[in-house]
Amino acid sequence: MQIQVPIKEAGPTKYPELVHIVLVEGADGICNAMSASWVMFTSIDPLMLAVSVGFERYTYQLIREAGEFVIAFPSEQQMAEVEFFGTESGRDTAKIAELGTPTQPTVAVKGLLLTEASSNFECRLSSETTTGDHAIFAGEVVAAHVNEIPIQRLFVLARKQFGALRPQ
Repeated sequence: MQIQVPIKEAGPTKYPELVHIVLVEGADGICNAMSASWVMFTSIDPLMLAVSVGFERYTYQLIREAGEFVIAFPSEQQMAEVEFFGTESGRDTAKIAELGTPTQPTVAVKGLLLTEASSNFECRLSSETTTGDHAIFAGEVVAAHVNEIPIQRLFVLARKQFGALRPQ
């Protein structure tokens, strides 16, 4: 039987959830990285991904200006990046340089790929939808990359707790 609870009490039941890193290059040539859990595939043909970004986030401004972005699926080795990219603002810090995160060039959009991620998807902005205090940016995947060594995806297990889920 379901019982009604305050909305904020139900929120933690979403865990574990996937975590992603959104990368977008600014007009200054610096690639910003932001951790995001609210990412989903939205179409098979063409392949599309969408990310929900708060209006106050620097990444929101950059995606609107650039019209393209990368969504990386981080590996369990990238816990430090996920935490740092999700708590610091790119307005104040060149986050990728600050951590010395390994990157490699993109092939279809401006930006960077995260070398240690399990996969990276380069996207061109297709549409934007307002939802409350966030915008959902849908992008067509124009290039995809996977790590040459199969590695575990990183999950958010609880607020500010990360780990890989291993099959039993």
